[in-house]
Amino acid sequence: MTTTFAKFSLAALASVAVFSAQAAPVAQWDYVVNSAFDPSMTTFTSGRATSNGLAGPLEISWGVTGGTVGSNRSALQISNTPSSGVLVTDGASKMANTYTHVNNGNLGANSVSLRTTQIDAQLQLRPTGSGLPFGAFTANYSINFAETPNVAGTCAAISAVPCDDIFVISGSLNEAFVYDGFQYFVSFFAAPSLTALTPQVCAAAGVGPNCFGFTTEEFKTTNVNFNLVITSRAVEVPEPGSLALLGLGLVGAAALRRRKQA
Repeated sequence: MTTTFAKFSLAALASVAVFSAQAAPVAQWDYVVNSAFDPSMTTFTSGRATSNGLAGPLEISWGVTGGTVGSNRSALQISNTPSSGVLVTDGASKMANTYTHVNNGNLGANSVSLRTTQIDAQLQLRPTGSGLPFGAFTANYSINFAETPNVAGTCAAISAVPCDDIFVISGSLNEAFVYDGFQYFVSFFAAPSLTALTPQVCAAAGVGPNCFGFTTEEFKTTNVNFNLVITSRAVEVPEPGSLALLGLGLVGAAALRRRKQA
């Protein structure tokens, strides 16, 4: 997955450049996190959007034409966006966006299902109380989805109710940025955790091995919440999939630094 970064606006960069009263680590950050699906990058098993497959910025759904999500249509939804608040460096995590899969097995014989989509995400940061414009960083990350056949003995993932659907999320792990000479790390924790999926499960979603994601039980609604943290040290990750940056790829956040006046 290729991550693209939006450049700091010239006005914001100029404001950052003059804000250099003292060199000290930032203790608190104002943040705003916003994300949306890109309908133009959403595909279904029959191709792009059809009467069965509908794609909008906050909901993608598929199933019986003219039906209802949760009854005879499944959906992938984004909520709690935008979210905002104050983060303490090395403090508690705060809520970011929520992703919901409404998994309905009664979709109709002629229904398509979601295959891939792209989420365009933006993180805005500024030191609390600085009066500066936000530094905005945008990126995109991709989702591969498999609406699995509900036939016992054919499931790629071990399932209580055959068969779990599969989500693969392409994104970055714990990333760093530099502000006024101090390094910080931005991370999003997923609950339930993103996990390393087996090669068989990855293949069922149409991707290669060593993929990360989660599976969702049939006829259930699964919420995946992401919490944001900023730390002064790299977060120790006991398992590769237990920490996800949600594709914001803040290597590009190196642009967020106050430049010393000559």
